[in-house]
Amino acid sequence: MPNRRRQWIALMLSGVFPGLGQLYLQAWTKGAAFVIAGVVASWILGRLVSVQDLLTGLLPFPGRTLGATLALLALYLWSCVDAWSAAEHVLV
Repeated sequence: MPNRRRQWIALMLSGVFPGLGQLYLQAWTKGAAFVIAGVVASWILGRLVSVQDLLTGLLPFPGRTLGATLALLALYLWSCVDAWSAAEHVLV
């Protein structure tokens, strides 16, 4: 059952960072798009929240921070689901 193993590997890689599972499956364009979106979303979140803000628990922009966090989470989930389903259709 090589496809099931491929699905799990793609899923785990996309869980590490969006797009890595797609790159593993050699879906280069889709993988690059997910990676770029993940980098941009992470950069935006990093600009909104500093380590000091996290340690003190005081967020200067709580609404924006929540929005960016939810967007990044949605991107991770979308990447994982896409990698899992794309691996089903990859020929061994």
